[in-house]
Amino acid sequence: MEKQKEKLHKKLQKYKKKQIIIIAILLICFLSIGIIFGRYITESMSNYFVRSEEFYFNSDKLAENRADYQIENWSGVDDYVITINMNSNNNNLQSADYDIGYKIKYTCSSNAICQASKEEGVIRASTNSDYFNLTITPNTRLETGDKIVIDVEVESTAQYKKTLSGRFTLIVGKENITYTISDEPKQPYMELSITNTLSYYNVQEAFGDYNPGDRIDGDTYLTLTEEEKNKCYSAIVTIDFDPREILLDMTEEIFKRATNIQYETINGTRYIRSFEIKIDAISSENLRFYKVDPSQDYTYPNNFNTSIVEITSI
Repeated sequence: MEKQKEKLHKKLQKYKKKQIIIIAILLICFLSIGIIFGRYITESMSNYFVRSEEFYFNSDKLAENRADYQIENWSGVDDYVITINMNSNNNNLQSADYDIGYKIKYTCSSNAICQASKEEGVIRASTNSDYFNLTITPNTRLETGDKIVIDVEVESTAQYKKTLSGRFTLIVGKENITYTISDEPKQPYMELSITNTLSYYNVQEAFGDYNPGDRIDGDTYLTLTEEEKNKCYSAIVTIDFDPREILLDMTEEIFKRATNIQYETINGTRYIRSFEIKIDAISSENLRFYKVDPSQDYTYPNNFNTSIVEITSI
């Protein structure tokens, strides 16, 4: 009997040892898996925060806390085009190294129709930029003081979500000269677009039956000879700027028609700082300026309603 008990005790001891060994092996396996999984989670979280910090999704006209713009003295007749530039830059040295897709939403007030050049876009890593146009067309007769309100919202479709928005208010005013500047950081130049909404011409020099100060409608102007047209103007625009910040691209065709050119000497070199150009009725002219500091963004209108150029007209 004692021998049987002793044998049974030995079997139990062996069984317990096996159980302990199996449990130990299982604990080691679970511990190893836990460590590996923990590392994976840690690395994933780390990568998430690093990538989130490097998620640059920006615009020249839209902001996270809705940017607001007011465009005055709009004709209320012609289409108005808003160009919205998108980018994935943080600064001159930091940019996203992957593509970022985005979707576009917009609404117009009931007195206009809005059309976007596309419904969605992609900011490519190769350029870190993209853009789309929004065209606003009145669908009813507008009077001076009437407004059209456009709300624009852009949402990223990448792994990390960000929404940018802006509100544009177009106010119908008297016929006038308006201008916009298209630009973005890292771009070496900016584009100045000047629009003349006046529908008539003024006689500057006498000819035929016309005297200085007389007004000619657009249709009559088209019947004049080139020599007679040169004695008229719809708008004479003066463009002033600081050559320490921007430099005129003098290869532009419109510059060949510039008059009253003013210069400024900086460190022994003479630079253009002001000039005048004629702009035909109901038309626009575009000028390119190179930026001394490409990192700057001279987009106008902007949140601060400040412009790098000063535009005056007669």
